[in-house]
Amino acid sequence: MKNSIANVQARRDQIETAVSSAGALSVKELANQFGVSEITLRRDLKALTEMGKVTWHHGQVEAVENNTPAYTSHSGIEQIKDSIAAAVPSYITENSTLFVNSSSLCWRAINQLSSIPLTIITNNIHATECSRHPETSIILTGGEIHYPKESLVGTVAVQLLQTMQSDYTLIGCDGITLDGGVSTQNIYEAQVNSTMIDHTKQKVICVADYRKVGVASNYHVADLDRVSVLITDRFANEKVIRSFRRQGIEVVQVTM
Repeated sequence: MKNSIANVQARRDQIETAVSSAGALSVKELANQFGVSEITLRRDLKALTEMGKVTWHHGQVEAVENNTPAYTSHSGIEQIKDSIAAAVPSYITENSTLFVNSSSLCWRAINQLSSIPLTIITNNIHATECSRHPETSIILTGGEIHYPKESLVGTVAVQLLQTMQSDYTLIGCDGITLDGGVSTQNIYEAQVNSTMIDHTKQKVICVADYRKVGVASNYHVADLDRVSVLITDRFANEKVIRSFRRQGIEVVQVTM
């Protein structure tokens, strides 16, 4: 029977622990220890190597001295965000209307959407600096500027959004969980984000890197059933991802 995602993840964690304890082990030794074929073991090692958890050369697997995964570095996080943003255009139809919240990940996605004409309505004052299609219109919600993020919030922003309907909402968050749904750490932005989602006719697309998946933040934005698509990365917790898919959410996991 094919191994479940949870079993694969557990085995990889155990492989990392075994290599760390021993300092170095051969592929054959690890395959025998965990009762899997060398082909399966190599798949595990490929993933662990890309995550910066082990090194693997000529059949020898060694522990990483610093054991700080490469993808957690600043440059690694930036690459992940760029990859997530690059996946967004596949879910947006040209000439549609799009609500976009003020997350930095959504700002990156606006730049990726420059190949198609859109009407973008956003509370991110930096959206006007983005690359865009010649026929794209960018409308700022207005409202109070909340520092240091410089997002537009408050009654004016909410009231404008309440007069509109979007085809899509593109929303970043500080957390997304099965029970808590989408959440943010910024109380001022929670109502703006909720209003965007409430006035969406088609799909709500959530973008979140692995650090936000399975994490609940302070202020509730929307229940999970309001999310149509989650675009994240392959380092996101597999157990959480599987639970999202069971709820009918389309989960896309990008590679760096």
